[in-house]
Amino acid sequence: MRTIALSLIFTTLGLGLILWDAWPISALEPTIVYDDALASGWSDWSWSSTRNFANTTPARGSRSIAVTFQQGWAGLSLRSDTPLNGAEYSAVTFWAHGGSTGTRALSFFIHQSDGGDTTPTQALSVPAGVWTPFTITLSSLGNPTIIKRLNLMDSTGSAQPTFYVDDIRLIRREDSGGGGLTTTVTIEANGVITSVSPYLRASNLPAWLGPARFNNATFRARTQASGLTMLRMPGGSWSNEYGWLSCELGQNAAGRLDCGGNWFWAAKPRDFIAFLKATGMEGMWTVSPNGTAHEAAAAVAYFNGTLTDNRPIGVDIRGTNWYTVGHWAALRVAAGYPEPIGIRFWEVGNEVYGSKPETGGALCQPWGWENTWTCNGYEYVYGKGSGANRREGYLEFRNAMKSVDPTIQVGAVGYEWPGTPNDGSSSWQTFAGWGSRVISATKENLDFYAVHPYPYYQPPANPADALANPPSHWHSFVTAIRNAFNTYAAGRQAPIAVTEFNLVSVQDQDNNQLMTRMVNALFLADALGQAARHGVTIVAQWDLANGRAGNGTEYGLMHEDNNYYRAPQYYVYPLWARFGTQMIPASSTLSESNQLSVYAGRVDANTVSLLAINKTSVPITATIVVNGFGTLTSGKVWRVEGNNLLAQSVTYNGSTNPSNTLSEAPETFTAFGSTVTRVFPPYSIHLLHLLKEASNMPHRLWLPLILR
Repeated sequence: MRTIALSLIFTTLGLGLILWDAWPISALEPTIVYDDALASGWSDWSWSSTRNFANTTPARGSRSIAVTFQQGWAGLSLRSDTPLNGAEYSAVTFWAHGGSTGTRALSFFIHQSDGGDTTPTQALSVPAGVWTPFTITLSSLGNPTIIKRLNLMDSTGSAQPTFYVDDIRLIRREDSGGGGLTTTVTIEANGVITSVSPYLRASNLPAWLGPARFNNATFRARTQASGLTMLRMPGGSWSNEYGWLSCELGQNAAGRLDCGGNWFWAAKPRDFIAFLKATGMEGMWTVSPNGTAHEAAAAVAYFNGTLTDNRPIGVDIRGTNWYTVGHWAALRVAAGYPEPIGIRFWEVGNEVYGSKPETGGALCQPWGWENTWTCNGYEYVYGKGSGANRREGYLEFRNAMKSVDPTIQVGAVGYEWPGTPNDGSSSWQTFAGWGSRVISATKENLDFYAVHPYPYYQPPANPADALANPPSHWHSFVTAIRNAFNTYAAGRQAPIAVTEFNLVSVQDQDNNQLMTRMVNALFLADALGQAARHGVTIVAQWDLANGRAGNGTEYGLMHEDNNYYRAPQYYVYPLWARFGTQMIPASSTLSESNQLSVYAGRVDANTVSLLAINKTSVPITATIVVNGFGTLTSGKVWRVEGNNLLAQSVTYNGSTNPSNTLSEAPETFTAFGSTVTRVFPPYSIHLLHLLKEASNMPHRLWLPLILR
């Protein structure tokens, strides 16, 4: 049973009201196993370990259990003197602290008798330096009929340093919604403001989806309602081989890029325009560095030029005449689009640092994946060779493209760990100092620095571990990039654009399909908050829809093979779309890494927002205090909720199958004063609007009401 807070409103004499929250208390209390001491009726049956049941530091109360595993497969085992009926209980809850360093790898299971009859095990990772709550449902352990011993065992096969356990409870079935966490969330409405870019709500639209999918009414409607603002095109590594003109005309020709090896079935530039127009999205285009600067300039003319613009683009280094700006605008007009599309953001290449060694040279890694021509950041910027063998670099591309439309922004391929310019070919962590070479070579001629900071090649064995990643990962790589700009660009800081991003970089490694589950929604919601907090300009999730891997996973926000079914992470964007354009300080008394992340914003003069991400398996009751804002009068809440971390189906505003337009209304509530209480269910994302009394409204007389 999920327990919710009930708002009770009383009126008196027609002059005012007071409000408070009632939290029902179950008649069946949990069974305490350990709380500052081992409970009566329980005894220590541990093995191959030392235990201190009266440890004082760290402890959540006055005491905790300190455990040191002296050899592999050692265990902490707590035995009930009287066998307990498993049918009466729904879960085991406890808190664990990993000690001073590292992560404790443990397994939890239950003995149904003294001699054995064990349940399946539940793998746990306990991080150091922080108390982490754990809830293990009895259903995940096979619903044992008898509970005799609760066990935490080493799962590494080796001795482990000291860790700590506290507040061990067995939750009765009628009490499964209780025993949650409490916190105070503080919002400083007059605090330092950080601008929130609308382009944090971006995604990628790959050409391989094809025109038929681009034209699908459901796909278009759900994209339009998603809260996204921009789509990067024409698609990842394909961008390095996609000849925009060959694909548009349906024919390859000498002197220009071909259509990716005759991909004439793929979406053409005109198909991308049609999708942008139908959905109201902005576009971002990645040009191929394998072509010429003039060919890229002609692409700018096609999307952004006008018929009457007779400025010549000229003949490129391969002898191809690229005519005038108006010539390519006429091709767009002939496709049915007389007005310029106005694509503002452009990139030169995709992940060029990952070139294959047979095409990119000595600095490339043997496992490179891109069909591009260099792994040297200097060559990428300046070009290499001469005459017919000339390869033009980023600076030549940028100059040619901006000569057609000076208002555009042209980004260079960066890397999130820039390294140093003298990194050698063996330094795969920085791809031979790719990022620092690009930064030092471009300096003030860099409009934005594009990176793809996927955190995992293989997802963590414990999905919950992924939820601790965003707060540390974003801080680390953004700091590394900014330090590199300080060192190699004389302190000039170019905007950071994340033009690809998801939980896992290689979908074939996502065998548990985490990218299709609630864990990815929680992860992505938190990542966008961290991006905003750190001043990132663009975050383009990979991708809007993609196609399934052989293991059944899917990068996409929607699944094109299932009538554009909306994955849990799709619903992150409608919430962030209502956050506001200004972020203000917010904090919680719970851990941001594995319990609750909060982000606050300004929607307008009378509305403050709060986006709250509950990463735990228990409800969190939050007392929300808004300082420096005025008297709260009401609120709204949009919510995304999953039954568990691995849920592939979630609810949006209470609906399991929301309308294409997401017209399901938010919940409304009444507030008073500067404080409001809300309950955030397990594994949920809530976006609150907290409204204050408008300054031009007459003052009300509020009288206290005494209940007897």
